[in-house]
Amino acid sequence: MKQDIAPIITPREPLVLRRAGATLEIDPALGGSLRAFRIKQTEILRPLPQRSDDITVTASFPLIPIVNRIPDGKFEFEGRQIDLEGNFMGLPDFIHGHGWRSAWSMVSQTDTRAVFEFQHFPGRWPWHYRGQQTVVLRQDGFRHTLRVRNLSDTNMPAALGFHPYFPTTENTILSFDFAGHWVNNEWGHAIRREPGPGRKDFAAGADLIDTVMTDATHYGWGGQARLSEPGRPDTLITASANCPNLHVFFPPNGNFVAIEPTSGRSNPFNVGPVEYETLAPGESFEIWMDVAVRD
Repeated sequence: MKQDIAPIITPREPLVLRRAGATLEIDPALGGSLRAFRIKQTEILRPLPQRSDDITVTASFPLIPIVNRIPDGKFEFEGRQIDLEGNFMGLPDFIHGHGWRSAWSMVSQTDTRAVFEFQHFPGRWPWHYRGQQTVVLRQDGFRHTLRVRNLSDTNMPAALGFHPYFPTTENTILSFDFAGHWVNNEWGHAIRREPGPGRKDFAAGADLIDTVMTDATHYGWGGQARLSEPGRPDTLITASANCPNLHVFFPPNGNFVAIEPTSGRSNPFNVGPVEYETLAPGESFEIWMDVAVRD
């Protein structure tokens, strides 16, 4: 499917958006990632360390065209057998899609708004698609939109998400409403849904300190999560209604948490219910996330 594409460039240096006391740093070349978001001197997202080019320690990165894990990179879609190469830490799973491992290119930029995109051409993932991100900075936060468009001549599966990291301490509390959580097997693949909380009851508000890793998808969440800590403003994470899942990840005795609004979840092709979109040729799918600070 032929598409007209506007001329674009990939910046060699990160971009900086500013509005009043808010600063948002964007690195399109490093997986279309965010490097930092701060208000005045307060880091709202976990900042990327200086001189680092490790996508896993950025402030946030996009999940496109799938989220979380496809076990062994293998699945069937509309009669086609797909076999994807593992793309993280030597594991056989295909994790988080292509966007975080690709350089994105700028489309447009102002002082408070940036649009950047990338294209994937058919290979082991046999569909041609375009991903696009739009970030709009406000004085109290930002709105982040992620879109995928199927440029192939056949239907394509797709799920989208955001992977922002937030700094935490022993006093940080995360709270959000949800219906239940997905239970993972030993390889981190979702295998069944269970009502209610797992190790942490975030509906009641819970800390982010544990002796084991938390890596869990919560389904039926209320669309807004809150991070609270004495001495800091609250951070609100809100997402579009087509993101029914909130994935929470933090390491044992760590100092950060990933709070990931997603349209899909791990192991989407092997365990029901279906949680991916089927995009017809030329069709697009879009989600958004909003991060806001409240005193």
